[in-house]
Amino acid sequence: MVRIQVLGLGNNKHRQLSQNLMAALARAGLRAEVEQVTDVDEILRLKVNSIPAIILNGRIFFENGRIPTVEELLSMLSSQAVEL
Repeated sequence: MVRIQVLGLGNNKHRQLSQNLMAALARAGLRAEVEQVTDVDEILRLKVNSIPAIILNGRIFFENGRIPTVEELLSMLSSQAVEL
């Protein structure tokens, strides 16, 4: 099963990213284990440049602080299709 971590502090940007991700997963018909990472020490340990961010199967995506659209998330999921 696909493992996705959504990193953030539980604020509006983090919640929007989570909502967009769930919509993208639903549109793609994919099931995934989605973990919300809000602990600051854990986020620092994962060494992302900024939050919110997504980690898909150990690879960091969208760590530029901008919230990706559902379409951008679908593209990320499809680009990783070989690993899914």
